[in-house]
Amino acid sequence: MSPESSEQAADSIAKLAADLRRLKLDAGGPTLSKLQNETGVSRSVISEALAGKQLPSERTVASLVQALGQDPTPWLARREDLARIERPTPNTDEPGRAMGMSVRTGALIGIASFLGGALATAAAAFAVLPLLTPSPSAAEASQQIVVETGEDPALTACVDDARVATGDTRADNSLLEIVWSDKCQAGWGRITRYDGLYQGNTVTIAIYPQTAPDGPDRQEATEHDVQGAYTTLVVRPSRDTLLCAEGSFTVDGKRIDLGDPLCI
Repeated sequence: MSPESSEQAADSIAKLAADLRRLKLDAGGPTLSKLQNETGVSRSVISEALAGKQLPSERTVASLVQALGQDPTPWLARREDLARIERPTPNTDEPGRAMGMSVRTGALIGIASFLGGALATAAAAFAVLPLLTPSPSAAEASQQIVVETGEDPALTACVDDARVATGDTRADNSLLEIVWSDKCQAGWGRITRYDGLYQGNTVTIAIYPQTAPDGPDRQEATEHDVQGAYTTLVVRPSRDTLLCAEGSFTVDGKRIDLGDPLCI
């Protein structure tokens, strides 16, 4: 398939992402981990590109489209056209830069990029990040967008109203977060490391209902050679149930635990 032409409809980043998702389905629906291995682009960055909340880099578009069996040339031309009308956003698939930290809504997919020179300031800011728990009215609301535990949030509409519900700076200036969607009544965990030691190491993040830390709803992800990782969705079983996230990463094979769970 080819990207939607501007003659058919005004283009947008969201439409580009929708076409990329259709291309992925046409290619048999390869997993994000498989695409990461084939492209050299991290799973997190690929998810951001498929979510459509910010313009992906040329490298991401070219690598992803080629891995999905298509000629990237028209896709790159389309991206260039979009770049002319969209304010540039930080490129998150270069070594030494953190995984995106907020999308348009301050949630999962790409929330402010933190460059190495600004790391100390960023870490201090997140150390005092206020707890943004869902409002009582939101907590009492029913699920407006039907999703299931285990779905990738980047491929759902949950990212549309997602926000960081709580975040805390942990060991070695790593950042542990829970991202929450009121409309989906679901959350997911995310961890970002800022030590620059991701090559040859792993990042692990888990989220679960506090009532059943090791139950069937526990979602856990371990990624290799990346600065950040996030889990799949956990739908809140009830409005009184807390969701908790915990994480760790490795340095030269040694596991660094991030301490007590973070809960909302």
